[in-house]
Amino acid sequence: MPNNDLFFEHLGQSLETFQLAAEHLEELVHHGADLLTDSLLNDGKVLVCGMGTSAANGQGFAARMISRFERERPGLPVLALSGDGLLLTGISHDTNPNEVFARQVRTLGNEGDVLLAISSTGNAPPVIKAVQAAHESGLFVLALTGQTGGDLATLLEENDVELRVPADKVGLIQLTHHLLLNSLGELVEQQLFGSEL
Repeated sequence: MPNNDLFFEHLGQSLETFQLAAEHLEELVHHGADLLTDSLLNDGKVLVCGMGTSAANGQGFAARMISRFERERPGLPVLALSGDGLLLTGISHDTNPNEVFARQVRTLGNEGDVLLAISSTGNAPPVIKAVQAAHESGLFVLALTGQTGGDLATLLEENDVELRVPADKVGLIQLTHHLLLNSLGELVEQQLFGSEL
């Protein structure tokens, strides 16, 4: 297959996945934004975790929430748990690699905060452990998953929100997660600061 055909095939699959996500997740995206907004309005914070590319997506979201999406406004307390290499390697070495996020959730999380857990398959052990720790500590969970939702989906409670991308290919799921995170960020900005740019 020529390279340009591969590009257009990938682009077509991405657009189709975006369209399916829009159809299936519109209401849930608004619920997720409400969950984040309610926590922030009540002096809560958002803790974000994910592995690999999901960690990068989460760090980008946290950076834009502290800085800005589309408007000048005060920073919002959103912390990426994957951003400190010294901390991650220390926890991995001293306790258990699967506890790298859970230990931070137990230390930094308070009742009413939100854990934003990102996992393309829903089966990343450190993310699953973080969700368990979040529930133990009284945090809500906003989960971005794909495929079947994996083990992560089975852990979610009544007041949690799952945004499960209707796709099987990890690259398409991660790309759609990026889109969903941008949508969540802009919805939170609008709810907290109004619709005027």
